[in-house]
Amino acid sequence: MNPTVVPGLVSVVMLVRNRLEYTRLAVGSLARATGDLEFVIVDNASHDGTADYLDEFAAAGGRPVTTLRFPDDRGGAERRNAGAAAARGEYLFFVDNDVVADDPGVVEALAAELAADPSVAAVSPLLLYPGDDGLVQCAGGGSTGDGRIGLVGRGRPVADAHRVRREQTWAPTAALMVRRTSFSRAGGFDVAFDPVSLCEDVDLCCRLGAAGERVVYVGSVAMRHFEGTTFNHVGHDKLRVWKRHMRVLRARWSGVFAAGPRHPATDLDWTPVGKDYRDLDRPRVWPLVRAADPGFFTSDRALALPGPEDVRVLAVDCAPATHLALRTVPGVRLVGVADQDPTALLAAVRAHDVPWAMRDAARLLDTVPCEGVVIGSHRPDLAVAALRRGLHVLLEPAAISDDAELGEAARSSEGRCAVVRPWAEHPELTALARAVASGRVGEPTRFTARLEHPGGEALPHLLDAVEQVLGGPVGTVVKTVSTHRIRATVVVAGVRGAVETTGSARSRLRVAVYGDGELSIDIGPTTRPYADFVEAARGGLVRWAGLGPAVARLVRWRDEAAASSAAG
Repeated sequence: MNPTVVPGLVSVVMLVRNRLEYTRLAVGSLARATGDLEFVIVDNASHDGTADYLDEFAAAGGRPVTTLRFPDDRGGAERRNAGAAAARGEYLFFVDNDVVADDPGVVEALAAELAADPSVAAVSPLLLYPGDDGLVQCAGGGSTGDGRIGLVGRGRPVADAHRVRREQTWAPTAALMVRRTSFSRAGGFDVAFDPVSLCEDVDLCCRLGAAGERVVYVGSVAMRHFEGTTFNHVGHDKLRVWKRHMRVLRARWSGVFAAGPRHPATDLDWTPVGKDYRDLDRPRVWPLVRAADPGFFTSDRALALPGPEDVRVLAVDCAPATHLALRTVPGVRLVGVADQDPTALLAAVRAHDVPWAMRDAARLLDTVPCEGVVIGSHRPDLAVAALRRGLHVLLEPAAISDDAELGEAARSSEGRCAVVRPWAEHPELTALARAVASGRVGEPTRFTARLEHPGGEALPHLLDAVEQVLGGPVGTVVKTVSTHRIRATVVVAGVRGAVETTGSARSRLRVAVYGDGELSIDIGPTTRPYADFVEAARGGLVRWAGLGPAVARLVRWRDEAAASSAAG
């Protein structure tokens, strides 16, 4: 678009998606502001009458209005960039549609700060909660030298310290005015932070600071912020995204955070508040009794800094071996267990010092914030509920089913779902497979495989391992003795072999392939499935096999074993 820039003009760039009642307040208040300004409204698929209101507002002819309409919500970075590209102003004022300007001089005062000092690239005002108690929502963005970031003063009564003018490392896009030329040089907002709008404002301000420009907090002017109406910054639904973005910020801008301006850690602690916005003419916000809020942002240090226990996991109906496997993976904090057996529940709490233990797994999922859930029993309803919240789900063999709703949730959810395959991608098993494929044993004529397994359905694991070694699918299972203790003759990739499973106090696999010679391994299980699960919950990229094919294979093998056992 790149319209001709108008010197001195402020372009109010506002994203809207429904919440018409807040948009009316925000737009109406800014329309009464002094100074030269225009509106660029980016409507991300509103369907509550917002479009009609914006048309009426533009037709009224008070202030110039440009409305951009999109059929979806792709994220704050991309859409703010689109609004900036359509703006004509020398200054871009990014404002959320739940921020109200009671002071008509606030826009002009912020623009004057930028006009007076070319070294200042961006400014932000004091943001207050609505209501009569005078509580701070954000007295600028703050950071510490070790990379912790947060909102300054949130939930505290307004004090003289909140009314000052000072430099800051970052400011939130709830109300952030940026010099257009500085915004262009920085490349705008980084769309890598989309589609969930978290941390793109921090990243932009850090890029401005790294270029030698300044970001200033102006506490002498204030706006009201109905926090929590456009994005929900509490609860575990977005915690995983926040933590992933925080790792990106620390990797990119640790030098900027270390250089400051620094804040003492206490400045970033949150005082929790209660909110009642039912009557927008008389909203209420009040401080709660607790002194600190270990919530969404960084008042809980473990959420802000890379630490040894930064991924929270729930275990539902899982065996002690699963709890132990999870605890061996770096980065896991086992925060909750659920089990119908109270003895098993108590044992897990004692063994792993788990803070939450309930017999009701659904209630545990509702109560305890986490990034992932491991399920050890047939609970597709629980897996579906977790996936729809954006959590990652790992299914133990006993939890596997071909439930259609679970399959659809796994395909459509932001969270990932996988099944435990304890021998999948085991380094020694992979090495044996390569040796067989390279002909080191000649043409395979037969094989033997034995799995010692501490209970449960062992046959799927055994056949999975044999398929990996021989590089082909299981053809037939000729004979099975029982579902838990199995001896069978199996054809895999055209090669006949004997497989056997036994109950044991340990888990151990031995596979031997015969041709001109013999190649064999004797190995314990890998914790790779749990490590991949934790890495995915941490926000990293891992290669997971699709849920559908894995479930189809394991269910088929389970059914074949049961049928053979019944026939025998």
